[in-house]
Amino acid sequence: MSNVKFFYTANILFTIIIAFFNPILYIYLLSKQFSFTEVGLYLTFFWIVSFLTEIPCGAITDNIGGKNSLILSLVLKIVGLAMLFSGNLYIIYISAILSAISESFQSGTLSSWIVNVGKKYDMNINIDKVFSRGSLYSLFFSLVIGFISAKYLYEFDKNLPIKFSIIICFISLIVIVIFMKELEEIHKISIEKLKGSFITVKKSLKEVLYIKSSLYLMLIFLLPQIIDLGPSNQWQAVFENLDASIIGYVWIGISLSGMLGSIVYEKFSNAFSKLKILYILIVVNILLLLLFIFSINLYVKFVLFMFYIFIFTLMRIQINIFMHKYLVKSDENRTTTVSVFYTFESILVAILLSINGYLTDLVGISKTWLIFLIVVLIISTLFAIKFKLTAERENN
Repeated sequence: MSNVKFFYTANILFTIIIAFFNPILYIYLLSKQFSFTEVGLYLTFFWIVSFLTEIPCGAITDNIGGKNSLILSLVLKIVGLAMLFSGNLYIIYISAILSAISESFQSGTLSSWIVNVGKKYDMNINIDKVFSRGSLYSLFFSLVIGFISAKYLYEFDKNLPIKFSIIICFISLIVIVIFMKELEEIHKISIEKLKGSFITVKKSLKEVLYIKSSLYLMLIFLLPQIIDLGPSNQWQAVFENLDASIIGYVWIGISLSGMLGSIVYEKFSNAFSKLKILYILIVVNILLLLLFIFSINLYVKFVLFMFYIFIFTLMRIQINIFMHKYLVKSDENRTTTVSVFYTFESILVAILLSINGYLTDLVGISKTWLIFLIVVLIISTLFAIKFKLTAERENN
């Protein structure tokens, strides 16, 4: 199996793992009689632990290799998923912690691996094309598996989606062990390697945090995630309240919209190469969600949400590429540098998720979304003004 084919295969498997439980996770936890605040705390635990472990796991990955990192990730994910079967709130929170560590070992690992493998073994790899096509493939399988999970498995047995996710985790382990190529001949976990990880963290933090432009970029890259905080976690509850039978079809629409976004980005990638396009997309998505909130017709809401997913997909691919092009300063610290961004994302989301859960119990989902949209609109406007003034000073 070629490196690119392995990248696609692994991406698809990881997507399937998530696709089995992602369309129903929020309502699955609510069905166990947990409140919005408690579910919000579950998500908060996930993101807080992600914050604490993202950089260390990225640094460890740079020292022990992507293969070992992904194996550790899958083992932790299996245990975390199994704990979701419990009705005990504290066990559910432990599940969130293990799942977060799992994601920290996985996040950015596969993308960094394919970039570095390409540089070492296959110089003609087109990273923009590989990332966008990988996103397209993953979204297709996400569409099919997510629909089956939400429409049939969940309705038949609420635990079935989790069980299937665990099975795919075991299959993924086998594929990684057999087919994943290491960049170095031997990667062993040792005290020396862990010490080297701390040095890697320090170096990457200096490369990112001491550069003002890099800090601004990371803050801008976080804005789409803030917008998506409510929609990505609570869309199931929104559509379940309107018509529970539509959730499976909403997932199909989400997947198709994401696939369309991936296709459009691949075909017109040059059009998305400038930062100002990201600003435009942020504003467009704010407007789409505002229309979604104030619309009362189910089908109008459906269409608006699909347009929102389409734009959000464009932004996520764009940000992923920007990170590797503009934030990463050295190949050997690539995973750690990417992890710096994900660390900032994790702590911000962790804080905001607890606020989101509390506000939802207090004022409802729609008003909570509206509050976050107003905040992002204000922040993005301030950034736009600042960059415009900076550009004018440089021209003068």
